[in-house]
Amino acid sequence: MSLADSGIDTIANANDDEAPWGSHQILLILCGLVGSGKSTFATDLQRHFPSFIRCNQDDLGNRRNVEDLARHALRDGLSVCIDRTNFNASQRSYWIEIARNVPGTLIWLIVFDTPYETCAARLLERTEHPTIKTPEQGLSVLAHFANDFQYPYPDEGYHRIIYLNSGDQPSGPAYSRSQVNNVLLRLWNSAPVTLDIRDTGTSVFHTHTQRNHHHFW
Repeated sequence: MSLADSGIDTIANANDDEAPWGSHQILLILCGLVGSGKSTFATDLQRHFPSFIRCNQDDLGNRRNVEDLARHALRDGLSVCIDRTNFNASQRSYWIEIARNVPGTLIWLIVFDTPYETCAARLLERTEHPTIKTPEQGLSVLAHFANDFQYPYPDEGYHRIIYLNSGDQPSGPAYSRSQVNNVLLRLWNSAPVTLDIRDTGTSVFHTHTQRNHHHFW
């Protein structure tokens, strides 16, 4: 799917270039349960920073269309935000591979580490969604993804990662430009995931921002 076919306005805001990452192309992978806040962030990211193209599977219909839009956007010199659950390493690997085919693209990852109960409460109040039509359906989808969810490992191939919990998200229905900017600055300033080649020849990936993973339940 091309950018023209998607109906997305690709006129970038001149202020995008003033950000520290403005001269870089970025593929930003969002990761989290249904109702964790991914689409709210992705929508406002594109609204405030039009150099980022939101690629959402609910809107585009299937993963192949998401992949096509992401490739076209990167080839056109834009950045990309992958807005889907991306619940395990296999799902995230599609986007990492696409980014690697465009030399110089930075691969960033945001984990929306929203508690299960908060996601469930949001789904009970959700009235408009492209694919989830009832609260009961939403809760069923949430339970399915919670059972299968795998937190990212440092050896997956992304360059930077941060975790957003519900307290990091806006209390209102949308992010301001300043709030989106602050999230991107957190990513830009986060410690990179690095690769050590030790005397044994074994590759050891690590990041300086370790955290204790926990279950959503």
